[in-house]
Amino acid sequence: MSTAIKPLLLAGGKSTRMGSRKELLRLAKGIPIYEQQLLRLHLAFPKSDAVFFSLPSPASLAKILENPRVERVADTTLLLHSADSSPVLIHILYDDPKEDLGPAAGLLSAYRHDPDATWLVVACDYPFFSVSALRYLYRHMAGPVTCFENADGIYEPLLGIWTPEALLLLEENVQRGILGPKAVVLKSKGTSAEDE
Repeated sequence: MSTAIKPLLLAGGKSTRMGSRKELLRLAKGIPIYEQQLLRLHLAFPKSDAVFFSLPSPASLAKILENPRVERVADTTLLLHSADSSPVLIHILYDDPKEDLGPAAGLLSAYRHDPDATWLVVACDYPFFSVSALRYLYRHMAGPVTCFENADGIYEPLLGIWTPEALLLLEENVQRGILGPKAVVLKSKGTSAEDE
């Protein structure tokens, strides 16, 4: 039974609004968003054994493997090499191909991988989160879901910490046709951490 925080980068979905895969977009110095985010998750929780990376399907891994800093060491295990740190162990999780659940798919694939884990979740839609913001979220962790709330009072459940209790509630919601992670935050009266 695991109790430690497991960092998870969500990069599923169809990216229909963007027209191309969001996690592959390049930032300064040509670094793809996913690479920067995986490294930041590792820096925020360096004692974690690995960082988890949720993708829609095995076919989506091919573009990731084109990165010369990514080394495949097993079917769903990678090493991400960086000049600034030792290699980061990455475990790949895939969405269930029979389900079209939007962001809930990545959360549920993590829950099914380890139903006892508490997951720190960051969606690839948040390329500019900071290590200090993740640590702040962790320090203020309370309730089934802890997430940021923006200035307009909107919860950001895909930048948050999800306990097994919250993920079970998400799974139950999905079985009833309620796919949005935000519904879990509202129903469970999740805790929000005000934006810094």
